[in-house]
Amino acid sequence: MKFKILFLTIFILALGLFFGILIWRMEPPTVSEEHMAGDLDTVKEQAVPRGPHRGWLFSENDFQLEVKIFETGVPPQFRVYLTENSGTPVNLNDVDVTIELHRLDRVDIVRFKPSGEYLLGDKTVVEPHSFEVKIKVLWKEQTYEWEFSQIEARAELPEEAIKNTGITIKTAGPAKLKNLLKLSGGIGLNEEKVVHIVPRLDGVVKRVFKDLGDQVSIGEVIAILESRELADAKINYLSATKQTNLVRADLDRETKVFKNTKRMLDLLGQELELEEVYRQLEDLLIGQSRESLIPAYAKLNLAKSVYMREENLFEKGISSESEYLLALEEYKSAEARYVALREKIAYDGDWVIREKTKVLEVEQLNLTTATQKLFALGLTPEEVDELPEQVEHVFTQYELRSSIKGTIIKKHLATGEAVKKDDNIFLLADLSDVWVNIAIPAKDLKHVKLGQKVIVSDENLAIEAIGKLTYLGSIIEEKTRTVTGRVVISNQEFKWRPGAFVTLELVLEERTVSLAVPTRAIQTIRDWSVVFVKFIGDSYCLINL
Repeated sequence: MKFKILFLTIFILALGLFFGILIWRMEPPTVSEEHMAGDLDTVKEQAVPRGPHRGWLFSENDFQLEVKIFETGVPPQFRVYLTENSGTPVNLNDVDVTIELHRLDRVDIVRFKPSGEYLLGDKTVVEPHSFEVKIKVLWKEQTYEWEFSQIEARAELPEEAIKNTGITIKTAGPAKLKNLLKLSGGIGLNEEKVVHIVPRLDGVVKRVFKDLGDQVSIGEVIAILESRELADAKINYLSATKQTNLVRADLDRETKVFKNTKRMLDLLGQELELEEVYRQLEDLLIGQSRESLIPAYAKLNLAKSVYMREENLFEKGISSESEYLLALEEYKSAEARYVALREKIAYDGDWVIREKTKVLEVEQLNLTTATQKLFALGLTPEEVDELPEQVEHVFTQYELRSSIKGTIIKKHLATGEAVKKDDNIFLLADLSDVWVNIAIPAKDLKHVKLGQKVIVSDENLAIEAIGKLTYLGSIIEEKTRTVTGRVVISNQEFKWRPGAFVTLELVLEERTVSLAVPTRAIQTIRDWSVVFVKFIGDSYCLINL
């Protein structure tokens, strides 16, 4: 049934309390008869008698009328039976009957036409059957009128009674309706944010800074161990560092010598005077190549000048051929020794650079290995860089640090205890968000899909959170015939505790409607689902949904 009203308000009332008030307020049907034969005479209200058809019976002078709401196998309808007081049936075509139903929000007018032995109303008498009835009959040029009240599912509730009984009144309006699948589940750790802390080396616990339930931050020291293995690793790193530095310095020197040697070779190749060569090479680091190559270059120049002088004298006939040939031989020999020495110096310099580079690469590899071992033991790059400045006794101290920001949920060590490198001594968990593990029955899987909104509730703590279905298992559990689902919810205030049981509402469908009422406001009367609506004053009337 649809009602057009300006303001629709709905109250939520405990079912037992409501029926107590309803029974207390309900009145039996009464009638007030008025007969119009010139003047109107008012009849005192009284209980309406019943006729042979179990309807309301009205009579005046020699006229009798019975009104019945008939609803067996048909929608509720008015049937009117007309007779004279003697029992003689009245010709139905000679009677005009009209019934007005004055409801709280409107007036329904019912007219009648003959149907067999009775007059049949032209409208369905919709529920609730709660109204003021006015009957008007025209027969033999006389008018008969009766009034009576047919009240049901209506209550009068003053403001004081509402306040004393704790009744809540709300305004109905637009809302989002949800089709929900109710499930159960449990709060669990976010397994992607759980960390096992192990020592990574054998040692003895010197100090413990954190206990169960304590909060830790990334990189925070939670315990200190004494470890000989750590000292050996640090010493190995320092040794590798020093050796690498020595080899690198040697390579740098050889590289500089080789560079200067090539400079010397270039200058000598220009056939400059020795004085000029000496001047340009005076402040350069060259090494033994200078000692061997400069004299060879000087001898070559000397042999060349002797050869050129003898050649000139020989051409003029002053010197003999034998002296000329001897000078030529000395020149060529000096040139050959000089060229060979140049090639050897160039080759040896390049070979030395390659060999020392290879040695440096090996030492760097050893240093990298030693460094990575320290990283694997949990040292940070800053701590490794500070090792050369550490005092000797600090070499044995191993600082056990947290790798995440979270809470200590397990602890298995005490001061003075010997621990092995694979002992699981701390368990840390980031509880800023948690998993809600859901057991979804296999029969409901056709309605479930990833991304659906889920409302999570803990009735014991009176808290609620909203998340989305982020995981849906691929295997059905044989014993329970369920599939595991998962929702991730925020837990910034740490109210959700892993291990707690929760209830869940999986939103299968959600839509917006223009008018809705809370489910708690819906009452059950007979086989109807109804709400009670405030109309005029303190009157509340049933509406069948």
